[in-house]
Amino acid sequence: MDTVKADLNEFQSVKDLKTILGAEGPCLSAYIPLAAAPPNQSAQANALEWRETLRTLKSKAQQHGALGRELLESVQDWDAILGDREPQGRSVAVLRSPDVFRVAWIDETVKSRATLGPHFYIRPLLPDLIRDKTFYILALSQNDVRLLRCTQRTSDEVPFPPGFATSFDGYMNTAKPDHVSDGRAAPGPGVGSSKGVMFTTSSDREDKGEYLAHFFRQVDRCAEEMLRGKTDPVVLVGVEYEIALYRSLNSTLPLAREAVHGAPNGLKSREMHARAIAALLRCYEKKIDEALAQYNHKVGGVASNRLKDVVTAAHDGRVLTLLVSDSLETTGVFDESTHSVKGRETGGASDEDLVNDAAVQTILHAGQIFVVPNGNMPNGAPLAAIFRF
Repeated sequence: MDTVKADLNEFQSVKDLKTILGAEGPCLSAYIPLAAAPPNQSAQANALEWRETLRTLKSKAQQHGALGRELLESVQDWDAILGDREPQGRSVAVLRSPDVFRVAWIDETVKSRATLGPHFYIRPLLPDLIRDKTFYILALSQNDVRLLRCTQRTSDEVPFPPGFATSFDGYMNTAKPDHVSDGRAAPGPGVGSSKGVMFTTSSDREDKGEYLAHFFRQVDRCAEEMLRGKTDPVVLVGVEYEIALYRSLNSTLPLAREAVHGAPNGLKSREMHARAIAALLRCYEKKIDEALAQYNHKVGGVASNRLKDVVTAAHDGRVLTLLVSDSLETTGVFDESTHSVKGRETGGASDEDLVNDAAVQTILHAGQIFVVPNGNMPNGAPLAAIFRF
């Protein structure tokens, strides 16, 4: 087996997995949670956990002959895989086949596990990848509009172009909406030095709403230009009426359905980031609810939770939406020669988690996957699917 250098490029979405899921087996997959300890202690603890996890593969590697033993040997050295690199998550995954060697960080803590079979075991990666790893926060404030690029761990401000007015007063000092007549708003003191516009009556306050709409519209145009070509969701942060106003004006930004309510200037950066992540989680949970409702509507026709039906349909490319349990699995074999499923452990080298097999095939055929709490799965099944036909 040729030497392949470990690829540390991070998976950003489920689609990124397609580049490795067609790899010729055997495929070794190993996961461990990273020790929460000082660096000098965690390195030793991680190396020990790694050795113990790989130890469970010895008999399986023998079933795959010399190639299986070589694959196992190629990932034994923990230091060679990660060296002195800083952890970028709470867990790590190593995926190895004759032609693939990928290392991936996982934001959440996963259980230690190692498998060797015809496909990579990807289920621990799915919760990370089916949710948005990168997103934006657009903090709507009349005092200081901000745009931040975020991951699950980081939050970095994206500066607006020079000269762009990020405050309502700054906008009013430099531009006045051309369709609002001069007589409807009274100039404040110091007009000659562009000190702004004062709003005193109820009519004036209505006018301010129109001016604010113009301010948000120019924010939207600028943000759209800055994020052109990006598909990452944008989470709005602001008071309720300003969020509603901005949504009514938005043109093409992929706004998350859930928002963070509250004045951005009153939220600490960490709190705003955490609440934005919670908003995206609510969006994902709503998508699961919608998928389950669609499944319930179509079950008995083009939807099923029968293991053999779903796995076979996944191999045929007929699965449009796959719902997988967050915990249950079923060991067995899909026999390519007979195009049939044996849903039981045979003790052979081809045994694998059939839920994982269905997930792999769904991704390869451009289907959609949701990881669902087991208590919400239809009839407590380990998987369910809506078919294309």
